[in-house]
Amino acid sequence: MQTIGERLEEARKRKGISVREAAEATKIRSDYLQKFEANAFDLDLPSLYIRGFVRNYARFLELDQERFIAEYDSVAVTEGRTPRRTDSRENYGRVEFTENSEAGAGKRGGVDQAMLFKYALYGGGALAVLAVIALIINFFSSSTPSKPAPAAPTAQTAIVQPAADSAQTLTLTAVENTNIKVVQDSDKHVIFAGVLAKGELRSFRKTGKILITTEKGSNLRMEVNGRNYPVPLDGYGRFALD
Repeated sequence: MQTIGERLEEARKRKGISVREAAEATKIRSDYLQKFEANAFDLDLPSLYIRGFVRNYARFLELDQERFIAEYDSVAVTEGRTPRRTDSRENYGRVEFTENSEAGAGKRGGVDQAMLFKYALYGGGALAVLAVIALIINFFSSSTPSKPAPAAPTAQTAIVQPAADSAQTLTLTAVENTNIKVVQDSDKHVIFAGVLAKGELRSFRKTGKILITTEKGSNLRMEVNGRNYPVPLDGYGRFALD
């Protein structure tokens, strides 16, 4: 029976791509992919990250993700890297029953009320976090950036200079879902603002300098007149394209 690594390597070779090309497409370090294909998962990383890498690599190779994760979990348990799950009943202690049944019923009622109160607090906290996230997303999608933020001078002042050409076409392709905004610098006209879904591309006619704001630069690929240009930032920020 083939190991996890052997099936990963076989699937990659069947697609006709190198480890380096797979690393660029999945954003996973090539040395990690080489270890996975060698069936070596002893990385100095939490098991949660390793599971995520295995899942993403299997999805990229069009394999059964859940099967690979289940097999990885079996290997991790065998090698002692996955902590044993503690029985959830231990978290709530033990309820002792005395000869007085009414006193025991009162004690159980107090425990139930305390648990309900704790769950109510957790639920309220989760709703508050979701509300804050929604406000941040709404602000990003509706606001037009003006001056570069001083907190990230490198990303805000980055300038990409393609070869001079009077007629230029800019094409942006989403590697993963990401928010972007494209603004004409001369008149601050918003050419596009919204979410690019994974695999979606948008083409724009470029006249002079434009400003591009991205939620995550590593999720974008950029071409000018069919020629690839690297996005000069990995995370959130804005850059200029002359």
